[in-house]
Amino acid sequence: MAAPILIFLPLAFLFVTATSQGQKNISLTDTLTPTSKSSWLSPSGVFAFGFYQRGNGFYVGVFLPGTSNKIAVWTYGRDNPPLPSNSTLRFDSSGKLVLQSAQAQDAYVATPIGTTASASMLDSGNFVLYNSSQGVIWQSFDWPTDTILGGQTLSAEQKLHSSASVTDPSTGLFLAIMQSDGVLALYPVGTPFTGAYGYWDSGRPNNGTNVTLHLEDDGFLYLLKPPSIYLSNFTSPGGPKEDMIYVARIDPDGLFRLYSYNTTRKDDWPVKYNVSIDRCSPKGICGLNAFCTNIDQDYACPCLPGFASVKDSNGNAGCERNFTAESCKNPPASYDMQPVSITIWEDATYSALTSLTQDECVEACRQDCNCEAVAYNATQFCSKQKLPLRFGGRLIGGNNSLLYVKVGNAGSGEDGRNGCEQKYTRREILIAVASSIAFAILMLAVSGLILYKNRVWVYKMLPKEGFQNN
Repeated sequence: MAAPILIFLPLAFLFVTATSQGQKNISLTDTLTPTSKSSWLSPSGVFAFGFYQRGNGFYVGVFLPGTSNKIAVWTYGRDNPPLPSNSTLRFDSSGKLVLQSAQAQDAYVATPIGTTASASMLDSGNFVLYNSSQGVIWQSFDWPTDTILGGQTLSAEQKLHSSASVTDPSTGLFLAIMQSDGVLALYPVGTPFTGAYGYWDSGRPNNGTNVTLHLEDDGFLYLLKPPSIYLSNFTSPGGPKEDMIYVARIDPDGLFRLYSYNTTRKDDWPVKYNVSIDRCSPKGICGLNAFCTNIDQDYACPCLPGFASVKDSNGNAGCERNFTAESCKNPPASYDMQPVSITIWEDATYSALTSLTQDECVEACRQDCNCEAVAYNATQFCSKQKLPLRFGGRLIGGNNSLLYVKVGNAGSGEDGRNGCEQKYTRREILIAVASSIAFAILMLAVSGLILYKNRVWVYKMLPKEGFQNN
């Protein structure tokens, strides 16, 4: 397929947006603070660089000031604590952009290669530092966080990390990587970049190490192999539209989406492209010890039996035991094994047994104090697991696989109580009985005292003559 003329235009044209092509230099003597002058605007005012607020603190980044919650497209130090209101941004003598905060040491937001002569917040959403020859010596486009914009690329080995939530810009659970084999792929954070952990990819591997992901100003999203081979067109080119910008992002739910936004109408962000997977495909979306299940266009995160959500308001936070697990010194009879059907988890088998019946498999786990769950399938394969269990989901077209989880004993399996809690119940009964006995003794003592005083009073009221000596 022939390359469009756009590929061969000078670099400056890659930063053209439909709203403006101007450039407004920023004074290197300017200082930003969250509570006074907080940002530098692009010529059209669509983008800004500076402080934006989340909760009771502030972050530094590129954002859209005209949106209701100041949607951020690039953030510096996203995993650092939010900044206080007395923070400042300024250029030092060499042109490095310095963040000063009372709660931390000075930090360099931008460390250019050379001395900064000028800076600009462009209408493309790119914050740029220039040298005296107007050469780019640092730009935010080279350091993407979770988003790319029109005119921006993702080169081989570059990653986008999702945010923790729509209100928390810290690093979340998922990432998108432009792999060195020419494939764009999505993974849970902290896992190997292998097929066992990836939950979506663009396909067509082994196309060399120079394949890049491109997003143009008209919303054309594609993979390009040099010099001009289009490997995957996720959307179609359409020509820049006035007042429209496009944002490609890996969202907190692990899905990679392309959004459009009309900067004049300031309406909703319609999705122009979405990877074709269901909501439960991102592995780990529900956190530890929980499994994902699709509900219409949404999803839910039920906990394993004997577990409760870590945070009721955050289903992605996973689940923890709602009873206290006892040590191996306790007898196996203090536990029950509860089934969870048609689910799939990461294989973390520490001991595998074969040719067992289902009951034998379950009992093998019950008798093993190190076993906290066991998987059993129709081939009589029994695999013992330790907690936590992760990457749980409903098994589509299941293979009759069952997971059994060790919880409290059979008498209290439904509410998660175990032998430990029963000990506390017996202790409470003993305390109640002892208290009752003590109360009864006290009442007897009081009754005896009252009876004694009553008899003394009666004695004093008897006629004294009958007791005198003659």
